[in-house]
Amino acid sequence: MKKVVLVSLVLATSIGLIGCNGKQDITTGIACLGSNNDSLVERMPNQCKAGDTVATKNPAYFCDFNYSVAYNDYNSAFCIYSGKQKEERTAMKSASKT
Repeated sequence: MKKVVLVSLVLATSIGLIGCNGKQDITTGIACLGSNNDSLVERMPNQCKAGDTVATKNPAYFCDFNYSVAYNDYNSAFCIYSGKQKEERTAMKSASKT
Protein backbone atom coordinates (compact mmCIF):
# COMPACT_ATOMS: atom_id res chain seq x y z
CA MET A 1 0.00 0.00 0.00
CA LYS A 2 2.83 2.38 0.84
CA LYS A 3 4.43 1.70 -2.54
CA VAL A 4 1.24 2.65 -4.35
CA VAL A 5 0.97 5.89 -2.39
CA LEU A 6 4.66 6.67 -2.96
CA VAL A 7 4.44 5.98 -6.71
CA SER A 8 1.28 8.08 -6.96
CA LEU A 9 2.95 10.94 -5.08
CA VAL A 10 6.04 10.84 -7.31
CA LEU A 11 3.88 10.72 -10.44
CA ALA A 12 1.72 13.63 -9.29
CA THR A 13 4.79 15.68 -8.38
CA SER A 14 6.40 14.95 -11.75
CA ILE A 15 3.29 16.04 -13.63
CA GLY A 16 3.08 19.19 -11.52
CA LEU A 17 6.69 20.15 -12.22
CA ILE A 18 6.44 19.81 -16.00
CA GLY A 19 5.43 23.44 -16.44
CA CYS A 20 8.03 24.87 -14.07
CA ASN A 21 10.65 25.63 -16.71
CA GLY A 22 10.39 29.41 -16.95
CA LYS A 23 12.31 29.63 -20.24
CA GLN A 24 10.34 29.89 -23.43
CA ASP A 25 11.56 27.72 -26.32
CA ILE A 26 12.78 30.02 -29.11
CA THR A 27 13.81 27.34 -31.60
CA THR A 28 12.24 27.63 -35.05
CA GLY A 29 12.91 24.09 -36.21
CA ILE A 30 14.51 25.45 -39.40
CA ALA A 31 18.07 24.65 -40.44
CA CYS A 32 19.71 27.74 -41.91
CA LEU A 33 22.44 26.05 -43.92
CA GLY A 34 22.23 27.78 -47.31
CA SER A 35 21.40 26.37 -50.73
CA ASN A 36 24.22 23.81 -50.70
CA ASN A 37 23.43 22.66 -47.12
CA ASP A 38 26.96 23.34 -45.88
CA SER A 39 27.15 27.12 -45.53
CA LEU A 40 28.35 28.67 -42.31
CA VAL A 41 26.34 31.39 -40.59
CA GLU A 42 29.35 33.72 -40.89
CA ARG A 43 28.80 33.87 -44.66
CA MET A 44 25.07 34.62 -44.52
CA PRO A 45 24.30 36.79 -41.49
CA ASN A 46 21.15 38.36 -42.96
CA GLN A 47 19.49 35.07 -43.93
CA CYS A 48 19.35 33.33 -40.54
CA LYS A 49 16.97 34.23 -37.73
CA ALA A 50 17.25 33.71 -33.98
CA GLY A 51 16.28 30.14 -33.11
CA ASP A 52 17.44 28.61 -36.41
CA THR A 53 19.88 25.71 -36.39
CA VAL A 54 23.17 26.86 -37.91
CA ALA A 55 26.72 25.69 -38.59
CA THR A 56 29.54 27.94 -37.44
CA LYS A 57 33.31 27.99 -37.03
CA ASN A 58 32.90 30.42 -34.09
CA PRO A 59 30.28 29.08 -31.66
CA ALA A 60 31.19 31.65 -28.99
CA TYR A 61 29.95 34.43 -31.28
CA PHE A 62 26.82 32.89 -32.77
CA CYS A 63 25.44 30.11 -30.54
CA ASP A 64 22.78 30.33 -27.85
CA PHE A 65 24.36 28.31 -25.04
CA ASN A 66 21.01 27.68 -23.38
CA TYR A 67 20.79 24.86 -25.95
CA SER A 68 23.16 22.05 -26.90
CA VAL A 69 26.13 22.70 -29.14
CA ALA A 70 27.38 19.79 -31.25
CA TYR A 71 30.99 19.92 -32.37
CA ASN A 72 32.28 17.89 -35.33
CA ASP A 73 35.55 16.78 -36.92
CA TYR A 74 35.58 19.69 -39.39
CA ASN A 75 36.45 22.23 -36.68
CA SER A 76 32.92 23.63 -36.66
CA ALA A 77 29.75 23.31 -34.62
CA PHE A 78 26.00 23.00 -35.07
CA CYS A 79 23.89 25.02 -32.67
CA ILE A 80 20.86 27.26 -32.17
CA TYR A 81 21.57 30.75 -33.54
CA SER A 82 21.33 33.54 -30.97
CA GLY A 83 20.15 36.06 -33.57
CA LYS A 84 23.22 38.23 -33.86
CA GLN A 85 26.97 38.10 -33.52
CA LYS A 86 28.04 38.65 -29.93
CA GLU A 87 30.51 41.39 -29.07
CA GLU A 88 34.01 40.71 -27.81
CA ARG A 89 34.20 40.22 -24.09
CA THR A 90 37.39 42.25 -23.88
CA ALA A 91 37.66 45.51 -25.74
CA MET A 92 40.87 46.44 -27.51
CA LYS A 93 42.66 49.26 -25.71
CA SER A 94 43.74 52.28 -27.67
CA ALA A 95 47.38 51.95 -28.71
CA SER A 96 48.04 55.68 -28.44
CA LYS A 97 48.06 57.24 -24.99
CA THR A 98 48.20 60.99 -24.51
